[in-house]
Formats: sequence, C-alpha cells, structure tokens
Amino acid sequence: MKKNWKSLFWKMPNSNARFIANGWQISTLVVMLWVAPQLTHAQATDIGLWSGIGVEKKINKSLSVSLNAQTRLTDNLSILRAYLGELGVGYKLGKHWEVTGYYRYIGRRKKNADGSGYEYRSYNRFYADLAYDHKLWKLKFDYRLRYQNQFQDDDQAAENNSSYVRNKFELSYPNKTRFTPYISTDLFYEIGGSFDQMRNKAGVEMKINKHHKLELSGFTDYRLIGKQENRFLIGLSYKIKL
Repeated sequence: MKKNWKSLFWKMPNSNARFIANGWQISTLVVMLWVAPQLTHAQATDIGLWSGIGVEKKINKSLSVSLNAQTRLTDNLSILRAYLGELGVGYKLGKHWEVTGYYRYIGRRKKNADGSGYEYRSYNRFYADLAYDHKLWKLKFDYRLRYQNQFQDDDQAAENNSSYVRNKFELSYPNKTRFTPYISTDLFYEIGGSFDQMRNKAGVEMKINKHHKLELSGFTDYRLIGKQENRFLIGLSYKIKL
C-alpha cells in the first residue's frame, strides 16, 4: 500500500506539481523577505533602497571580469545617500573556491565643513574576497571572507578612512523553479578595533533566462557599537552574465 501511495505522489500531474512548488516558493518569499528581517528591526522609521545593475563576462573557464553600478536612497526613498561604480576580476581555484579583487568608487552624501549644507564626497575602496560553496542536502552553503580598505579623497589628498575584515555566511535553496530564496549574515570587524556591525539579509533570486537574473532582498544593518539606525533596506539588482 505504501508503495502505491508513493507511486501516486511522484506521478502527480505536472500542473499540480508546479502549483505546489509555486505556492511553496511564494510562501517562502513572503516569510523570508518580510518576517525574517523585521524580527531584528521591527519598527523602522526610515526605508532605504539599494538598486543596481551588474554585468559579468567570462574570459575562460576560470577567469571572469565584472562591472557593477548602484544607487542608494534614504529618508523613505527621498534622498540619494550614495552612488557607486566598481570593477572586479574573479578567478576560480576549483569546484568550490574562488578569489576576486575589486576597485569601487563611491560618492557619499556628507555635511559641508561649515555645516551649512551637504555635498557628495569621494571614497575609493579596494577589496578582495575568498569564497567557498558547498551543497548541504538540498541547500547550498556559501562562505565569503573579505578584506576591504577605504580611502577618502579630501582636498586632493587620499586619507585612509577604514579597513575591515568581513565574514559572510549564506544558505540558499536551489531548486527546479526560477526562484532561489536565501538568508545571510555578514559580520564586520574593523582592523585595530572590534566587531561593530552585523548585516542580516533575506532575499530571492529570480532567473529570467540563461543570462539574466533579478534579485530582491530585505535587510538591516545592526550596529554592535554606537547608536543603532532605525532603518530597513530594500535591495533590488539586475544581473547579466555574458
């Protein structure tokens, strides 16, 4: 009897199977995007939006280059807090390991020296990643170790602004649908200081076709030191692989 029941289950019509899969995906997306981030930041008084586009080009089986651009809105999407562009090179070390290096230019909104208004100041960031991924049952585990060093351009002189080591842990659920949900935590350690920030994120990647993806996420930056910003951030990015 058990055998017959299993046979009926696995031979469900494709339309029903798709319906169940889609229903599960929608439920997962709602829970992950809205419930999980707000558990850590339940009553946000400010909503921000980080939106961008990224293009990646494979040179060969191991080597790739990428170009990304992003804008960051704050004050309930009314003010451009920052804009950035970056160029990177990645190299696969094997099936599970990859190293990447990036240069990022940032224009960030800051108060004038006399406090009379705001201006966009230039920052230059260099960072390198060592990434590892591994399949855990039906889930995928990703770990990323990042070193980043940032310089502020002030009166035509570059001054070291901050240096960090970051550890990011991510679990995703690859499946046969177009949607891949995930959750992640990113820990920030300031060199010469201590752990001062944690970024909790939940999101979903939607595969449009072989070369195009759309990613939607919700996340919060939790300050481990200093005053906590009561802000919820939405991430929206478009990815192209050539």
